[in-house]
Amino acid sequence: MNQEKIGKFIYDLRKKYNLTQAELASRLHVTAQAVSKWENGRGVPDIELLKKLSEEFDVSISELIEGQKEHKKTKKIWFLSGAVLVVVVIVVVLLVSFQRDDESFTFSSLICDNDSFSINGVIAYDDAKKSVYISNIHYCDETLEEPKAQAVECILYEVVNDEEVEIARYGSLSDVKDNDYISKYLSNIEFNIDDYTCGCNSDTCNNLHIRINALNEQNEVITYEIPLSVNHTCSD
Repeated sequence: MNQEKIGKFIYDLRKKYNLTQAELASRLHVTAQAVSKWENGRGVPDIELLKKLSEEFDVSISELIEGQKEHKKTKKIWFLSGAVLVVVVIVVVLLVSFQRDDESFTFSSLICDNDSFSINGVIAYDDAKKSVYISNIHYCDETLEEPKAQAVECILYEVVNDEEVEIARYGSLSDVKDNDYISKYLSNIEFNIDDYTCGCNSDTCNNLHIRINALNEQNEVITYEIPLSVNHTCSD
C-alpha cells in the first residue's frame, strides 16, 4: 500500500471539490492536521473514514486504497479476452475502538475464481486484528440468461483439513419471495467479519469459498460455488 499515492489522490480529490483541509476535516469530524497527515503520506484513514471519503468524493474505497481511478472495462471485453473478472478491494479494518498515531494497514484483495460472478472483497490486517469484508456480489455471465430465484442464501466458509467450516451466512431459502433475478438478491449481501483468524501467511487465506444456494420456481435448489483466492500484498 502506497501511502504517498493515497495521500496525493485525497489531495487531488479535495482540490477537485474546492475544499480546504479544514472544510474536509469538518465534514469528516476530524482535525485539519489529520487531513494534512494523510495528504503528506504519513498515515491513512481508518475504515470508517475511508467510507466517508468514498461517499464525499463519489469514488470507491478500492480507488482510495489504490490511489487512482479505476480503468473501466465492460464485462463483455473481460469475457472475450478470457480474463478473470476481478473486482478488488473494499476495505475492512474494524478498529476505531482506540486511537493511535501510526496507522499501519496491510490489505490483501480477495479474487473471485468464478467467471460467472464478481465480488468486492479484501482481508485487512493491522497489529491488533485481521478482518474480512465482502460485498457487491454480482452475477455477470453474459453467455447465459441470468437465473431467477424465489429465495437465496449465501454462505461464506473455509476448508480446514478437508472439512468445511462455516464463517457466516446471509439469507435463507425459507424466506421465499417473488421470483426475481438472482442479482437482485445478491446486491444486498455483505459479509463483515471482525477478528478473522487467518494470518498473513496462513494457508487458510486461500481456502475461502462462497456458496450461493438459489431456490427456483420449480422449488429446486441450484448451487453456485465461488472459490476465493488471496492476492497477497503482505509486507514485513
